[in-house]
Amino acid sequence: MLQKDNDEQYLANCWRLILGKGAQNQLGSGSGDVQEMDKLLDYLYQKEYGENQFYDGNGGGGGAGKEASKDKSKPTVFEWLKKIRDKFPERTVEIMEKHAISKYNMTEMLSDKKVLESMEPNKALLQTILQMKGHMKPDVLESAKKIVKNIVDKIKLELQQKIHKRFSSLINRNRSTVYSISGELDFIKTIGKNLKNYSSERKEILFEDFFFYENIHKKNKWELILLVDESGSMMDSVLYSSIMASIFATMPVFKTKLIIFDTEVVDLSEYLHDVIEIMFKVRLGGGTDIAKALAYGSTLIQNPHKTIVVLVSDFYDWNMNRFYQEVASIIEGGSKFIGVGALSDDGKGDYDKQAAKKLASMGADVAALTPDALADWIKGIIK
Repeated sequence: MLQKDNDEQYLANCWRLILGKGAQNQLGSGSGDVQEMDKLLDYLYQKEYGENQFYDGNGGGGGAGKEASKDKSKPTVFEWLKKIRDKFPERTVEIMEKHAISKYNMTEMLSDKKVLESMEPNKALLQTILQMKGHMKPDVLESAKKIVKNIVDKIKLELQQKIHKRFSSLINRNRSTVYSISGELDFIKTIGKNLKNYSSERKEILFEDFFFYENIHKKNKWELILLVDESGSMMDSVLYSSIMASIFATMPVFKTKLIIFDTEVVDLSEYLHDVIEIMFKVRLGGGTDIAKALAYGSTLIQNPHKTIVVLVSDFYDWNMNRFYQEVASIIEGGSKFIGVGALSDDGKGDYDKQAAKKLASMGADVAALTPDALADWIKGIIK
């Protein structure tokens, strides 16, 4: 990585890397690190100048270019991945890997098991894997699933702890059960029921039965229906929605449904125990028929006054009138409706602001949200 020992030199090195080798006469070739970084960038972005794009494992060219390279040898894709991780910040590496696949068709990154396993597991790689999974060989696909699991498990663990903590207060302290429903121990009842097991010899109570507070909604669950747009621009939202649905499905307060849609509607509720399976059923791309998804979601409502319908979409639809009619039908029927323009770690996203205003005027709660914020909204409704 570039060292910032001298502000003027650091700035010159930055511009040298931005402008490429065409600026060598004006800015010089730079230090050894700058030259190495320049070669790694050139390896990827030379396509912009019509030169050779990629190279095989023997250092040969991957296609005809304007002129032969003066470099003695070129790295393989695997070597290139290792080197950029040493030379560039993590965020830059993520962008370069994404460009390599999506913009410059470096298919080796998804067709070679060794190369794929060497890549940094992040959301950009996750999106690429999900888009290219249909073109992977079986052994590469198995490696891809492990990578997706690595990424998803890390996000899910962090979210699970936060969400369970938010809903831990929704327990009935007037009733308790021998089964661990809420995970919160009823100390008074547990001690009282086990006093008969007091050991004079050991001078302590020998606990045989443990009692836990019963979830207040155990026998009167809320129906939570998540309808998630799987168009290409909604990748983060699909990821977080799937994880959130799987977490809510483990909570006794909810009866959770997850529906993914584009122009077709797919009910993935039976896979809520396995987010990885859900991720590999997502198609990412195609058109959007929100009204069709809402119509299907309406058929799942059994108790409107105990139902929350969450639509995760950018709200761009080919038939907006039908879209609004379906939303109105859900709200007028007594269900709570939440429109999520984007569900992401920063709570930002591109969605139809006019449609959002229209939904809000109809009585829906609408915003781009973080997973935490969505959990708070849902908690506020059921509380």
